[in-house]
Formats: sequence, structure tokens, C-alpha cells
Amino acid sequence: MVRKNFWSGIVVASFAVLALTWIIPNYAGTNPFARMPPDLVPSIAAWIMLICGVIITAGAVIEMIRSGQKPITTDIDWRGLGWALWPFVYVGAAIYFLSLFKITYVGIPLIAGLLLLLGERRWYMLLGCSVVPVLLLYMLSVYMMRIGMV
Repeated sequence: MVRKNFWSGIVVASFAVLALTWIIPNYAGTNPFARMPPDLVPSIAAWIMLICGVIITAGAVIEMIRSGQKPITTDIDWRGLGWALWPFVYVGAAIYFLSLFKITYVGIPLIAGLLLLLGERRWYMLLGCSVVPVLLLYMLSVYMMRIGMV
């Protein structure tokens, strides 16, 4: 578990550094008339991720030094790695399908499918967690089109 915490902290901190140095400056945009700059919230979130990643990594390093473990080992649990990667593959496929179809058409089955694969079996949770976000996003987009924002 300590080794997992070490690598999780490294990955989270690395993504935060990537976000702060490349993603946010290049893709957050600028709006001189906005009351809140477009990069403020993503920057705050990236800084929180960086601090949390460093704390997790530091705690894991201290525990590994105490127990004499090394951060890298040749004993890789391939089954565990595959089980940890399938949600990323699912989300990547969902992003691909969402680029082809409207979210109102494929959003509900994609969210419900992910919840089913994660083990959710209560129908009211599946229905609520898959229908409500898509419905709210649809209502927001209709409202934005109505007032002329989109």
C-alpha cells in the first residue's frame, strides 16, 4: 500500500505541474472583461492537487524508509494493473463516442454503464446519477441558447 501511495502521489503531483505549466496557460483563455479570470479556478485546483500529491508522496517515502521498501520493484501485479486501468479505457471510449454523438443521446447510457461496471445495482441511483446530470446540462444549454450566449 505504501508503494501505491508513493506512485499515486507522484502521478497526481506530476499532473498538477503539467496543468500549471502547460494546460492552464495555453487553454484557459483570457477575458479582460471578466470579473474572475478564466484560469483562477483551474489554477487553485492544480495547486491543491500539487500540495496533496507532495504530502502523499512524502508520507509514503517516510514509511518506505522506515520499513526498508524500495519504490520500484520487478514484481508487478499485471492483473491489478489491468483492473486499475479499465476505467480510463472506458472514459476514453466515452469521450470518443461523445465526440461523435450529442451528449443527450449517449450520455445517459455511458454514465449508467460505468456505474453498473463499478458495481452499483440500485436502480434509483443508476437512474438519478445518469439522467440528472445530462438533463441539467441540456437545460443549461437550452437556457444559454435562449439568452444568446451560445
